[in-house]
Amino acid sequence: MVCAWPLTGRADELRLVEAAVSGTGGHGGVVVVGPAGVGKSRLAREVLASAAAKGCVVRWAVATASARSLPLGAFTEWTGAPTTDPLQLVRGVIGALTDRSNGADVVVGVDDAHLLDDLSAFVLHQLVLRGAAKVIVTVRRGEPVPDAVQALWKDERLDRLELHPLSQSESTALVRAALGGTLDPSDMRRLWKLTRGNVLYLRNIVEQELAGGRLTECGGLWSWSGEPVSSPGLIELIESRMGVLPQPIAEVVDVLAVGEPLDTAVLARITDRDAVEEADARGLIALERSGTGTQLQARVAHPLYGEVRRARAAPSRMRRLRGEVATALAEIGGDDMRVTVRRAALSLDSDLAVDPELYTKAANGAIWLADLVLAERLAAAAMTVGGGVEASYIRAHALSWLSRGEEADAVLAGIPTAGFSASEKSRLVFLRAINLIWALGRPSVAKALIDDTVSIASPNGLPVLAAFHTVYWASGGRPVDAIEPVRRLKLTVLPDVVAAVTLWATIVALGDAGRADDAESTAEKGYALVARSFEAAQMRFVLVDAHVGALLLAGRIAAAQDAADRLQQLAIDLPGSAHILGIAIAGRAVLGAGQIATALPLLDLAVLALHASGETNGFGYRYQIGRTQALALSGDRIAAAQALIELDELRHPGWAYLEPERLLAVAWVSATDGAVSEATAMCRSAAESARANGQLAREVHCLQTATQFGDRTTVARLTHLATMVDGPRAPAAAAFASALAAEDGAALHAASVQLEKMGDLLAAADAAALAAVAYRHHDLRGSAITSTSRANRIARECGGPTTPAMQEALQPVPLTSREREIVSLVSLGLSNRDIAERLTLSVRTVEGHLYRATAKTGARSREELGATLHGD
Repeated sequence: MVCAWPLTGRADELRLVEAAVSGTGGHGGVVVVGPAGVGKSRLAREVLASAAAKGCVVRWAVATASARSLPLGAFTEWTGAPTTDPLQLVRGVIGALTDRSNGADVVVGVDDAHLLDDLSAFVLHQLVLRGAAKVIVTVRRGEPVPDAVQALWKDERLDRLELHPLSQSESTALVRAALGGTLDPSDMRRLWKLTRGNVLYLRNIVEQELAGGRLTECGGLWSWSGEPVSSPGLIELIESRMGVLPQPIAEVVDVLAVGEPLDTAVLARITDRDAVEEADARGLIALERSGTGTQLQARVAHPLYGEVRRARAAPSRMRRLRGEVATALAEIGGDDMRVTVRRAALSLDSDLAVDPELYTKAANGAIWLADLVLAERLAAAAMTVGGGVEASYIRAHALSWLSRGEEADAVLAGIPTAGFSASEKSRLVFLRAINLIWALGRPSVAKALIDDTVSIASPNGLPVLAAFHTVYWASGGRPVDAIEPVRRLKLTVLPDVVAAVTLWATIVALGDAGRADDAESTAEKGYALVARSFEAAQMRFVLVDAHVGALLLAGRIAAAQDAADRLQQLAIDLPGSAHILGIAIAGRAVLGAGQIATALPLLDLAVLALHASGETNGFGYRYQIGRTQALALSGDRIAAAQALIELDELRHPGWAYLEPERLLAVAWVSATDGAVSEATAMCRSAAESARANGQLAREVHCLQTATQFGDRTTVARLTHLATMVDGPRAPAAAAFASALAAEDGAALHAASVQLEKMGDLLAAADAAALAAVAYRHHDLRGSAITSTSRANRIARECGGPTTPAMQEALQPVPLTSREREIVSLVSLGLSNRDIAERLTLSVRTVEGHLYRATAKTGARSREELGATLHGD
């Protein structure tokens, strides 16, 4: 595959350089300064190409280290006949460079001007001083520059542009454009950490990994497997930047290559202090304050420096250095779990003796840091050297989350239970059952395992087994049955992981049952638990997912978005599925707010990444439901139909409580096809199923959706549910249903305002659209136009969804351009005289336009007339 690499993230810089070259800035051109590889030459060539397209004569000269020893080496192409007179040579080069036989302007580009010989620098200086041509000059930051060149921007003859590396988002956009698709977010983050926005490095690594078959595309998502293999060209380039390293300095760089970041005090324990200072002076390492600002930390100056040094070093040397760093970290002591995890990870690949206690403790810490792959490695290493039962639990937990359910079950089944207490035996059975439900998708087998254990368990083991029943019934969509056992449970007597899973189930059940207030207080208990517990930390993601779900069902949309945003910020730098789950939950929250255009790319990315990872716990199914609905609302019928097929393929029995939500997604796909009666029937069926299972909040949501489709039979049940279900959704839906049943345009408008205030923009748009339909039926054209404008305004905020109500209500406002302009000014509160003065019209003309606009719209007042455009 051959990648095309468009100029990306440089729009502002491009405009600035083009302005400088065109002369609008009052300078003779521009000098572009920046580190190697950020795209200075590419930017200059783009501007030259643009100038050439406008008819300019362009010249391009490249200075090199080898040509620097030759007078006018960079301008050899324009030197003409040999002569011994330097001034004549200079005049000849300037004349050749500025030849404009066709009378066009001349633009000269000089790349790497810091490498110009003195005579070439003089030529460049004279070009600018004489105004003979506009120039674009690139200079590498940190390199000595000839005085004649430096004077050009110091004397303000040239504008100066500092070109910085691309940001992370700009790098992501560039890679997406080059590959023609999205790179998995975790892999993109790894690529960003390696290249730090250096376009040259970025391009080199992507093309090398493509050629090596480690960068592959599957189902629309690109994935990067294995460790990067630096090409000989990249290694040579990096090593040329680093220069020849004396042994003491090489030791400093190599220690940081395996152990960065390191406090300078720790680094000084391992290496020579003078060498650290010299490495800093050479720009090989970077010193920065730690997050607390109390310690000075050292890193290699660029991540690829460390990558190249590791690739070049002997494995035995790297093992020794890892051991030295791990030992130094141990000597400084402290109880920072991050340091413990680093120590263990370094020790694992070092020449130090194995330490099962350290590995087990660090494996728990890796769970806390959401690094499941490292947690599994550390726990497995601890198990091989007698790490004990705790290491087995941690490893099984990580394997289960990594969708390696069979391996997790084998680890748990292999734990010897001789000497276990009743509660310890119950904990083991609980963990096997949880793995069976999600990683293996066998909830009935899990239930049978628990039931068999209950029949022989002693009283001390029963609380953990009772907790399982809460989990089982909540995941199966039976909230009443789930809530009953948890009432008698003391969560404080449960192991942390058991308590965290039980709290998740309780939030789900309470949210489904319409007890959002209790769900919120339970979520706070869950957050407090995972904040203090290393082993339960991974549960933070499903706790937030359950909490967001309960809030959305209750109609507390803003609170749901806040919870999702907090998690996404927390997960942004976490590895693996943690980052993806943060994106997915954020997508759910904005979809619940009706922001289709924002939700769809988030859910698209999450589902693709989960699929590419081989995930089997059902998260792909969980977020495919929202993705299917978002595609249907976007109006993409073909993609929505395909998503529905994929949704059926992904169905997971561990998420049975989502069945009403799945049916709503099916209904939206039907509605997009125009089968509104079919969609309405699907909503009614989903509502009846939810009612039978005690999922009252889900019943409200299903009936509200049916109302949005125009169903006039939902009012009685929604009115009753409004007295039973927490949160603003149930009363808002009941008011909506009542207004629709009465075909009361004003009440529907009020319902729309209520739904918008609640945060459900999609439902608010539909209510406004149905108000417009009701007004038209009563021949209240002005009010109908007002409601239609309101529906359109809210729909634009949603990203332009396609709904039956919107399609029915859609009609253009029947005004001419001038009438629309005048009505817009009326909506701002201007008088006729004010409008006349502003538009340079007579008052009589304004009155005439307003008379015709009022007749067309049927508006009964100036306020109503102004509202026909904005819907307020």
